[in-house]
Amino acid sequence: RELFQKPPGSQCFDVVSTHGTFEHAIAMVHMDGTWSFPCDFSVDSKAAAERLTMSQAMQAIVELAPAVCVPHMFCLPGMTTYRAIFDALQIPLVGNDAGTMALSTNKAQSRAVVAAAGVRVPEAELLRKGDRPRMSPPFVLKPCNEDNSMGVTLYTGRDGQSLDEALETAFSFDSEVLCERYVELGREVRCAVLEQADGSLELLPCLEYFLSAENPIRASKDKLVTDSRGVPVTVTTGGRKCPADIDEPLRQKLEHLATRSHVALGCRDYSLYDVRIDPKGEPYFLEACLYCSFAPRSVIVGMCGGRSQSQQDVFETLVNRAIERKRKAAESPQLLGMKASA
Repeated sequence: RELFQKPPGSQCFDVVSTHGTFEHAIAMVHMDGTWSFPCDFSVDSKAAAERLTMSQAMQAIVELAPAVCVPHMFCLPGMTTYRAIFDALQIPLVGNDAGTMALSTNKAQSRAVVAAAGVRVPEAELLRKGDRPRMSPPFVLKPCNEDNSMGVTLYTGRDGQSLDEALETAFSFDSEVLCERYVELGREVRCAVLEQADGSLELLPCLEYFLSAENPIRASKDKLVTDSRGVPVTVTTGGRKCPADIDEPLRQKLEHLATRSHVALGCRDYSLYDVRIDPKGEPYFLEACLYCSFAPRSVIVGMCGGRSQSQQDVFETLVNRAIERKRKAAESPQLLGMKASA
């Protein structure tokens, strides 16, 4: 039995429920902090599901006794606090734990960690309220803890562009802003690592995003489709190719970047990275993206499809691996130190 948390897990849930391998259940966390356990993601089911307090929800989950949790919350609490709750309940998670997710969501900290492991990153400086960039333009201003390019501005200093407005936009999302040297456009790709059963790391076929001189960086509109209220409803699909055309020299560089980053950040099961490739063919780490919905059109599933692995196989392999982790930990508990489990 697996437990899903909140859409966008709905597309994954709809597909995996037809496979018959596992029994699936949904745990939804609402904006007011209450929980519910609808039988499916239909409007009627969600409306009919009883709202529970946190303590009531924990008891319901204990009684449900799920073998594994597949997290689908990509807000900051969802990627950190709620994953930690399932760790505390000793319910294994597919993917990265709360600590790794917290590190990955902070762009300044994650880039410092991978840089220390020998991964190339653009020159950067961390700004706080009242600071102004010391580097000369062009540079990119990014809220440190934000996703989907929210609050991001490419500042060139030309055509009357206001630095004050760019800073105000970035600081409206976070109290810390990363000012990062703009890497001249060559190519931009997303690459991913998938852990194998023996612990080795495989670089999956890459996804390339097609940019232009007029739009040289990916903005929010390039990542999310919103409804009439401005609420994100799905991801964009245009202007991309998977598998990307990657020659062997570049593939080796991307493999070095991705596998070094995976290990340095303490990733588990899989990891994804946005990478800028300059006109000379040198890749730069932009950020870690450690979330996957496992929906049929999700990035990891699409990349695995590039080497003829089905969504069902990818999903069930990682679910079974999470279950096996718990079994092995129970058989061989750590007896000493801060990580003692017995």
